[in-house]
This record gives sequence, structure tokens and C-alpha cells, in this order.
Amino acid sequence: MIKITRGLSILPLAATLVLSQGCALKPKPSELEALEKLRATPSAAAAVKLKTAAPLVKASDDLLKRSQDKWRSSDLDDSTNDALMGQAKLKHAIALADQDAAKHRIAKAEDDLDDVNQEQEKTQKDLDAINETIGLLHQTAQAREEQKAMEAQMEADRKAAAEKSETADKISAAELALKTADTVQASTYANAAYTAAADTLARAEAELQQGNFRAAQMSADIARKKAEEAVAAAQPIYAEKTKADDNRARADTLTRDASTIAGVEVRRDARGALQRIVLSIQAEQLFTKKQSVIAPGRDSILEPIATLMKKKEYQNYPVQIIGFSDPRGNSSALLALTLARAQSVQTALMSRGVDSKRVMATGQGGAEPLAGGKERNRNNRIEIIFLYQ
Repeated sequence: MIKITRGLSILPLAATLVLSQGCALKPKPSELEALEKLRATPSAAAAVKLKTAAPLVKASDDLLKRSQDKWRSSDLDDSTNDALMGQAKLKHAIALADQDAAKHRIAKAEDDLDDVNQEQEKTQKDLDAINETIGLLHQTAQAREEQKAMEAQMEADRKAAAEKSETADKISAAELALKTADTVQASTYANAAYTAAADTLARAEAELQQGNFRAAQMSADIARKKAEEAVAAAQPIYAEKTKADDNRARADTLTRDASTIAGVEVRRDARGALQRIVLSIQAEQLFTKKQSVIAPGRDSILEPIATLMKKKEYQNYPVQIIGFSDPRGNSSALLALTLARAQSVQTALMSRGVDSKRVMATGQGGAEPLAGGKERNRNNRIEIIFLYQ
């Protein structure tokens, strides 16, 4: 369990003097260096020019700047997290740009096929002219043999050109499938299928260069199928990882924002797969003695909490308001009191514009005590809990 509390750090005078004279920067995180190098590559520059990839590059640039700022302020954990997210977005953009380039290569291959067809038409016209000439020469035996040989060669050339074009189309389709796999990081999340696709594609390209068109077509088809299998396997993992990264980054920001509210103790914990950001308020800050109605003038602490809950980036978080008490006393009475207090806080938040559909209030009485002895009063509290996975 991570517990974040607000307070003032007391530094020795000597340490204060050292800090006032400036601190040397900590070593730059390797993740930040990797992002900076990736951004300087020609592939990243190409991605900026692609309409669909440009927003991802922009998002990556923002994360790069934020990571650099965090590093300069010696916040290495946040710098590393921002750099990793920036790498993921920039790699996604580069993959989209590569995919677009592959599409252009396919279009060029189709143009080449048109050229082959036109050449074939021209060849056919030439063949017709030759046939006419041979007919005028009374189709001597020698002329007929020459005609057959020529026709056979032309037919062989035509078939070879068509087969080469078909092979190029299949290889281009396999390249496009592999680029699509790159967009979901299949090399990481479906490595076996991705590696098989890449290796088989390389073999197909070598077979094409050797003029072994049939073998190259078979290899290209296998490479495409393996790439599609990699996409199917990696897609859900990539989507879940991206969602988890986004949720974690948003939760980090929410925790920092909540920690700035005076009088609120913030902690993060997990209940199974459910993650929780807990804002704990001592009951005496809101209520007097055993009262369940917020005392006049004591609801100001709820104003910044309501503002936090209404922020656009946090509006999808379900919120649970739980009342707790010192476990001493009648359990039924304590449950009723803590529920009534939680409902009072819920009403106060809704009056400040918080959507009632995302808020649930419950009372837990003396459950989950925090302290005993002279510290028992800490158990009397209201917890406002943001929930996420």
C-alpha cells in the first residue's frame, strides 16, 4: 500500500544551503535517451508528414518535453514513464508511416502490371503481323518452324512476366500485413508468429531474386498468413496494455492533484484487480460529535474535491464514499451513523455539480480501523475513493 501525506520537510541548515546553490542533474534515464534518438530518425520525420500519424508524433513530442522537464527536476520515475509512453506513441506513428509507404509500393506494382499488359498487347500485335508475313511467304516448312519457335518464346515471356508480377503482388501483400503487425507491437506480444512471418517474407524476396516465382509465391502467402495470425494474437494484448498505461498515467496525475488539497490524506491501494485512490478526511473536519449532518462552515474542504471530480479527465472514474467510525459502541448504530455521514457528503458533492450516477455512498461502521489507544479518533473518517482497473 502506498501512502501519500502532505506536510513540510525539515532539512538541516547545511542541506538547505547546498540546495539553494543548485543541484547537479541526475543521469538522464536511458528511456529518455532512447526516445530522443528515435525522434531524430528519418522514420520519425516521415511520420510527421502523414496525416494519420502526425497527432501521435505530436503526443510523443509533448511526452518527450514533459519527460525532459521531469528529468531536469530530478523526477526520474515520472521522466521514465513519460519517455516510455512517448516511445510507444512514436513507434505507433512510425509503423503507420511505414504501412502507408507499403501501400504506395503496392500501387507502383499495379502500375508495373499495367505496363506488362500493354507490352503484352504490343507483342500480340507484333505476333499477328509476323503471322501475316509468314502467310504471304506460303508457309514454307522452315517458316512454320520459325513461327512456332517464336510463338513459343513469346508465350514463355508473357507467362514469365505475368508470374513475376503476381509474385510481386503477393510479396507486397505480405509486407503490408507485417507492417500492420508492427502497429500493434506483434514482435513483442506475438513474437513467434511475427518472427515466422518476417523470416518467411525474407525467403520469398530471395526466391523472387532467383527467379523461383512459384516458391516465392508460396513463401509470400505463408508470410502474410503468419503476420495476420500475429496481429490477431497481439491486438487484444496491445489494446489492454495501452489502456493500462493510459489508466496508470491518469491515476498518477489524479493522485498528485488530490495531494494538493489541504486537510486530505491520499493513498493508493488495490483490492484484487480493482485499483483505488483514497482521499481520507477526518470526521471532525466535517461533523460535530455524533452528528451526521455537516456542521455549518465545515464543508469548504469538499469544494476542491468536487472540482477534482468534475475535471474532464477524471469524469469516467466511479467514486465510492464510505463512512467509518471508532469500533467502540453498538455496531448497528455505528453503521447507521457512518452511512448517514457518507450520504451527507454525497449530497454536498452533488450540490456542487458532481453527477449522482457515478457516486455511491455506504457506511462501514467500525470496520477497517486505522489505529487504537489514544489514536482511536483517527478511525472516525470519510473516505472518497476513485476506482479504476
